[in-house]
Amino acid sequence: MDFSLTEEQKFFKGQVSRALERIVAPFADSIDKSDVFPREMFRELGALGYYGVRYPAAVGGMGGDCVSFTILAEELARVSIGFAAIVTMQCLMGTDFIFRFGNDEQKKEYLIPAIKGERIGTIAFTEPDCGSDLGGIRTRAVKNDRGYILTGRKLWITDGDVADFVTVAATTDPGK
Repeated sequence: MDFSLTEEQKFFKGQVSRALERIVAPFADSIDKSDVFPREMFRELGALGYYGVRYPAAVGGMGGDCVSFTILAEELARVSIGFAAIVTMQCLMGTDFIFRFGNDEQKKEYLIPAIKGERIGTIAFTEPDCGSDLGGIRTRAVKNDRGYILTGRKLWITDGDVADFVTVAATTDPGK
């Protein structure tokens, strides 16, 4: 098997590298040491479309593949591991469940702005007594005429203090 990057992937890597050197590298040390979310930097990178690297153009993405996402993640980690964590949360957990399971209205309200860097998304999995074991989730979602009522506790929510929306892992049938 040949694991070499294609010409297109090499071009993408160069674009990403140059953008990160300009936008992130000058501030990398302060990002990694600060507890302040770098909102403007986050928006600037989103405006370049990188949060949508693995999503189709129909939702504002770049239509890239897993290798393209890996290139982005590697280049981010090379420049700032702290900012890499922020971006990969947005690209993966913060948006993936809305992409896969959200309706058109939810995609318009949450996914598309998140891909542009206009909104910050995250996910709430971890619970006090079961960690991230999805089979042990105790948070319940009970349907009513307006949507769902959530009952439960979550902790350690990455970017939870700055997120504009949170996808919550919950069970609708605790017997299963």
